[in-house]
Parts: sequence; structure tokens; C-alpha cells
Amino acid sequence: MVISMIVLTGGKTGGHIMPLLALSKKLSDVCYVGAYNSLEERLCQKHDIHFYGMNLKNNHILGILKCFLKLKLKNVTAIISTGGYVSFPVLLYGIFKRIPIYLLEENVILGKTNRFFGRFARKVFLTYPLENMKKKYIVTGLPTLTKNLSYQKYVSLSTDILIIGGSLGSRPLCNLAKQLNQYYTVSLIAGRYYDEYKDLPNVKVYEYINDLPNFMLQSKLIISRAGASTTYEIFSIGKPCILVPSLNTSQNHQYLNAIYFEEHGCCKLMKEKELENNIDSYIDYLLNDKEKMQKMIANQRNLVVTDSCEKIIEEIGK
Repeated sequence: MVISMIVLTGGKTGGHIMPLLALSKKLSDVCYVGAYNSLEERLCQKHDIHFYGMNLKNNHILGILKCFLKLKLKNVTAIISTGGYVSFPVLLYGIFKRIPIYLLEENVILGKTNRFFGRFARKVFLTYPLENMKKKYIVTGLPTLTKNLSYQKYVSLSTDILIIGGSLGSRPLCNLAKQLNQYYTVSLIAGRYYDEYKDLPNVKVYEYINDLPNFMLQSKLIISRAGASTTYEIFSIGKPCILVPSLNTSQNHQYLNAIYFEEHGCCKLMKEKELENNIDSYIDYLLNDKEKMQKMIANQRNLVVTDSCEKIIEEIGK
């Protein structure tokens, strides 16, 4: 019988889900609440985390309210949320039941859900400092599944370029793999576009990778979207990278992430429209200058907090 339980919630994209999965590894008696038939449900099954599914198909207000009214969670001592509309009914439930709420923001700006519920939260954990820091805001870094990796520990390099399209996949980055396979050894994580690109010649194509940090270690250069979870894993390992942000994200947060990272010397930022004509010069810029590569890795290291999970758990326990 569970005496007390911490509820984790947040969904739709890996950026919302992966930090909570990492945090769950450090906690006992946790439950993840998300949408049925969702990415968060599939990932919780893979990581053996108890999952409570809600019949939430979209962010329509009536659907959210219906889920809120149907929620029945017992012995909950805290709710930790990374945002997204999936977390809305759970956070409403927490307010109604007077359960302590903690928010985790992955990006360089507060998302809509975190901004709305911030007034009700006991603490808001930030990956990066915000311009207007309130007393309840605490920079803890972002929990990741990357474990026991050293910045100087490199396995034998089997891939020149690793291309990561994010948890939802990216057609422009899949097309980029097709463009680069003539000159480099390329590995591609294609996501939902796997069936369409799985037969690309001279490209190792994967739908999804459970051990993404190991794949990162085996590449010389990473080209990726600018999602919070993936970029933080890149920085945790220390790899030169080119970020191509999606421009179809809430509040344009991927583009704002990439600008912030480039300003701090952690990446090169490219827009999708630049890929076809300029990508070769960007790759040469990084691969052929070891000093630039090492400087970028050092800058990445400065943005990373290595004990994020421990910091968050300590703050919740206060």
C-alpha cells in the first residue's frame, strides 16, 4: 500500500517528458499522469513507471475540465509539472485539493502553462536564469537520463554527423541527411518519418533511440532541433553542435533557446532556409577547427548543472 506519492505530469513532446523520467529515477512512489495513447504513456511503459491516463485528446477547455472532474488521486504529497496542456487538469486538481505544486521550466522562457500556474506554485525550478527572477524561482538545471559520463570520455567515433529531429521528427532534417550522405558518415533519428527515410543510402536511420547519450558520444558533430531536453543532453556530454530550431513551437521557444545558446557560445544557429546552401560551411567551421570545438564544449559545460535531480528533491523536501 502506497503511503504517499509524488505525481509527475507534462506531455506531448520529449522536452516535457524526459526531465520527469530522469527525476522519477531518484524518487520512490511516483505516478505519471498524462494522456492516453501518448508519447508520455509509451515512454513510461519503457521505463517501468506507473502511468495514469486521461482521455485528453486536445487542449479544448471542456476536455480539460472533464479530465479534472474525473481525476481521483490518493495520498498525493506533491505535484511536479513541466507544463503543456496535459498538465492543466492535474494542476487544477492540485489547487482544488490543496496539494503542493512545483513547476519545472525547461526553456529560456516560461511556457504558457507554467506562467499561468506560477502564482500557485510553491517553487518554480528553472533550467536557465530568467530576466525577472522572483523569490520562488530557483535555477536547478534540467534533469536528464545522461549518467556517469565524463567530458573527456569519448568512445571510438563511428559517425561524423548525428542528426536528431526531436521527439516528433523533422522532415527538413531528414532531407538534410540525404544531402550530406555523399560527403560524411551520417546517422539519422527520423522519428515519425522513419518509414519514409529508412532506406536512405549510406545513412544509418533510426526511428527512436533509447540510449541517445551513447549515440551522441559516438559522433563528431550533432545537428539537432533546439528542444530543451535534447540540447541539455548535448551540453551535458559536450559536443559541438548546429541547432536548427523549429519555428512551429509554442511562443517560438526553440528559436529563443537557440539564440540564447549561440549568444553563450554553445552552438551555431541555422535557420531551415539556410540549410541547403550554407550547411557545408557551418560543418567545416566546426569540424576543421579543434580550438573552436573545444571552446564550444567549454561554454556548454558552463550552462550545465550536474546534480539537477538532487537540487530539485532537496528543495521539495524543505
